Amino acid sequence: MNTIRNIALDPGFGGFKAAEVQSDGINVKAMPSVVGVGDTDIGLLDLGGVTGRKRRRNLPHKVGFDGLEYLVGNNVADYARPVERLDFLRLSNGPELRALTYATLFDLVDGGAIDLNIVVGLPVEVLQGPDARAIVKGLRGWLLGEHSFTVDGQGARLNVHALLPMAQPVGAFLEWGLDLRGQWARGTEDFTLPAGVCDLGFNTLDLFTVKGGEVSARFTRGDTLGMRRAVTALVDIVKRQYQRSLSLHEADGIMRKYAKPGPMFLALAGGTVDIRPLVRSSLDVAAGEVSSFIEQAWGNGRQFAHLLLTGGGCLALGDRLRQQLPHATLLHDPVTANARGLARLAQREGLRWK
Repeated sequence: MNTIRNIALDPGFGGFKAAEVQSDGINVKAMPSVVGVGDTDIGLLDLGGVTGRKRRRNLPHKVGFDGLEYLVGNNVADYARPVERLDFLRLSNGPELRALTYATLFDLVDGGAIDLNIVVGLPVEVLQGPDARAIVKGLRGWLLGEHSFTVDGQGARLNVHALLPMAQPVGAFLEWGLDLRGQWARGTEDFTLPAGVCDLGFNTLDLFTVKGGEVSARFTRGDTLGMRRAVTALVDIVKRQYQRSLSLHEADGIMRKYAKPGPMFLALAGGTVDIRPLVRSSLDVAAGEVSSFIEQAWGNGRQFAHLLLTGGGCLALGDRLRQQLPHATLLHDPVTANARGLARLAQREGLRWK
């Protein structure tokens, strides 16, 4: 049997991430959580060279299994209508989940025949909810065992020996506290003092708290209050004001550019329009709901010695969150922080795989 590699998988609704601790750091792969059914082959179509040298297209991955092929990741909307399924049962099974998992793992392990143990991050609301056991059972049911598939025409085989489900924000806490061997690297006091993690993703807002080295149930909760609220608001405003339809993932791509200064042009019939004011208004919608949820759960957060901000939504709303939680710290690269921390957990010596 090959050496078993211990990795982390963070199946976010906005981005799919995988991470593995290596000798020189943590290798992370991420791609948009977008899947569609279509084809990237455009035959002999081109523009006759009028735009200059022919540019290489940034194509989505083509993932094949069970006799079908799916487009995954970047620019799927250029070739197919994205599947926009946001229910939590999507985290249990289904062709979209499988296609994203295969593509992301293939990128991480660089193809071939690989044996894996996987720590999988799931939202707090999922692991606290009544369907938690069913979702985890469904995930184990298809992910454990052997898998044969293709990515961009290249065959791959994975054998998943063990799976450990963990709350996604646990990864942020461990990214903050563990070294690359999976050992606690901060002072003993930091481990015992109360700490909170605010994890703002595309479809979820998770508030996760630790006290004395244990999960604190009183201040831990989750809800579907992620950046989807802002994205949905932007879709509605653009549709109402300009009669222009956007998919959720197209709107999310626009929203992610807000941190960069300058106009945000959207193509419309007859030209373009700067929609930065609409994006700002949409972010205000999400910010209000997020702030209200945090206020009800945590107040001003002063009961925590450490407050950590993570998740892609913190890039857009980080300044507003720090106004509400002034002693909070935004983790480095918050989009992948959960995956990096769960990869550190996978490296822990003596980790008991279930």
